Amino acid sequence: MREIRIRFITTAGFVSWAIRRVTFSEFSHVELVTDAGTYIGAHSDGGVQERQSGYCAPLFERRYALPVTETQYRVAMAYARGMIGTPYNFKDIAGLLFHHNWSTPKRVICSMFVLQCFQAAGIQLLNVLPQYSNLVTPDALHLSPLLIGNCYFQTLAPK
Repeated sequence: MREIRIRFITTAGFVSWAIRRVTFSEFSHVELVTDAGTYIGAHSDGGVQERQSGYCAPLFERRYALPVTETQYRVAMAYARGMIGTPYNFKDIAGLLFHHNWSTPKRVICSMFVLQCFQAAGIQLLNVLPQYSNLVTPDALHLSPLLIGNCYFQTLAPK
């Protein structure tokens, strides 16, 4: 049996603070962890990218390993890699701030990207219809019942 690993982080800076403040979250970003130790996620500075470990120094981090079949793993990771280059959706972030749905097709935010990777593999992390995936925040994704008992790494939250 394989596992898909997810990394939730909080970083320093105004954007991280604003995301956490508006979404009532302890996390400002979520991404997938690859077998090679790289991270695939949607970033405001470049859209969906695969980044090397150490690209940022999180203030707080929590990682989960969700057991999946080999097929589900391959499909989710192929979907993730196929999304590399997809632009970031700044309108979704503004929509979260102002409580409006301003989503733009063919653009993603981090939590929407991770949710869609799992949906591509037939795994429902949350009870969310695909057309509302842009409203999912890192905190909402972190509340998935499928993650319970699957945390394998965490650092202490900043005070």
